[in-house]
Amino acid sequence: MTAKLAAAGKAPSAMKAKDPALYAVPIGSVDKADRQADHYGRDYLGAKGNFFAVSQPLQRMTSWFGEHPEG
Repeated sequence: MTAKLAAAGKAPSAMKAKDPALYAVPIGSVDKADRQADHYGRDYLGAKGNFFAVSQPLQRMTSWFGEHPEG
């Protein structure tokens, strides 16, 4: 999970540079995942509830790109 979070953490700066209004939803999803990781502790993301709390916003970001292929 930490690798996915690290990879996703690089995406918002690229999305903000391209079109922050268009990418507001996925940027918000990555920001939420980061906040959840900080809240639960990045060293404890392997725990079932902690994993889900961080994974869900990242899955939302992925599904957003599936629904918006122009993005």
